[in-house]
Amino acid sequence: MFKGLFTRKLSRKLLFLTIGFVMLAELLIFIPSAAIFRQDWLSERAQQAGLLAQALTGVSDYEGSDMLSKQFMDATDVIMMSTKRDGMTELVLGMPPESSNFEIVDLRELRRLPRFRDAYRSFFGSADGYLRVLSNSPVEGQDVLEMIVPKGKLQWAMRDYFERIAWLSLIIAIITGVLIYCAMLALIIRPVEHLAKDLADFRDDPQKRRDKGHPGNRRDEIGQLQREFYDMKQSVRASFKQRERLATLGLAVAKINHDLRNVLTSAQLVSDRISMNKDERVANMGERLTRAIDRGVKLTAEVLNFSQSKEEPPQLSNIKIADLLTEAATDTLGTFGTGDRQIKFVNSVDGSLQVLSDPDHTYRIFSNLFRNAAQAMAAIRDDMATRELSVRAETDATCVHIYVQDTAEGLSKRAQENLFQAFKASTGHGNTGLGLTISKELAEAQDGGLVLDSTSSTGTAFKVSLKAVS
Repeated sequence: MFKGLFTRKLSRKLLFLTIGFVMLAELLIFIPSAAIFRQDWLSERAQQAGLLAQALTGVSDYEGSDMLSKQFMDATDVIMMSTKRDGMTELVLGMPPESSNFEIVDLRELRRLPRFRDAYRSFFGSADGYLRVLSNSPVEGQDVLEMIVPKGKLQWAMRDYFERIAWLSLIIAIITGVLIYCAMLALIIRPVEHLAKDLADFRDDPQKRRDKGHPGNRRDEIGQLQREFYDMKQSVRASFKQRERLATLGLAVAKINHDLRNVLTSAQLVSDRISMNKDERVANMGERLTRAIDRGVKLTAEVLNFSQSKEEPPQLSNIKIADLLTEAATDTLGTFGTGDRQIKFVNSVDGSLQVLSDPDHTYRIFSNLFRNAAQAMAAIRDDMATRELSVRAETDATCVHIYVQDTAEGLSKRAQENLFQAFKASTGHGNTGLGLTISKELAEAQDGGLVLDSTSSTGTAFKVSLKAVS
């Protein structure tokens, strides 16, 4: 029962431990204080014996000296007192005991900190025998003042002192424990209990909001824990919301996928016939239309795979990256800007430069980047502003780095913090923010990468890394 009482509640543990530690501290303090008490107890009797010796020197009648001696012996428990003068011992009062069991205590040279060993023997040792106490005499001509005190009297006095100290220590410990208990209850125990309850409620139903508001402004560890827990709940709920949106997106794509395939299949038949036209220009347009429709068919399937957290493995081949960049820019930028607001595309990539990548996946990467850049530049209100999208390449031993640079107003701080995160990186109304997320995954699937290279008020640059042809 006591074990359960002690271990069930943290507050009870704190109370009992506080009382225990205070009692332990009092015990450690009692050891030197008991030694000092012993020395003071003996010194007090030696001082009274000196006063008695002075008094007896000035009292001439026997009755007066006998009365003083009797009062002294009753008050101090001294059974004999004598003095030494010129090597001769003079009995002042009492008679020496028959027992020869004496322990000599010399008070003529008092120690600032008495020996603990003497106090230990007086407290726990045998009460049989006597203490022979030697001290200086205040009477002129007397060399030594000697007293005999029963050991039992000193032992009883020390144990009585211990009992009083023990009760006082217990009272202090209980008061201290209750005060600390009340303080810790308000500062730690109650907030931790509320936090534990909130944690249990959040575990049972993470999406149910039970918050009464933002956590307090405490600056200590408890306040930090409350704020971290609050932020964790917000993050988890945001993750649940994002998962629901992904599930909804997957379901929506699954529903339209079948019908869209049928529509694209019909369009593919038409584009095939156009590609077989005798006019070369019409045939080239038909081939481009065929490739675009093929990409649309694959895109419907791959978006569905993305909603299910999987992507088609890349089919790597050697491609001329400059031609692919031109094709992606032609297909993407044609729908943005006319007249003075038309976007200029500058391709500085060497036409003979080849990379080892999946053509369709790489096309999607740059198509997403070009579309984002075109949307940003189309949002510029100044009709005379420069709207230019440029690409350049740098190579090293294993990779080809393609830099896509626009002249838009740059990314906001919030957009930079959420870059490449689905549903968070979007800055435009109606956009999902999936473009950069998908592009980064497609690049990494080809052992490449996609990072933000720079952004400022004069434009933004992304770096796409692809494997070089060895």
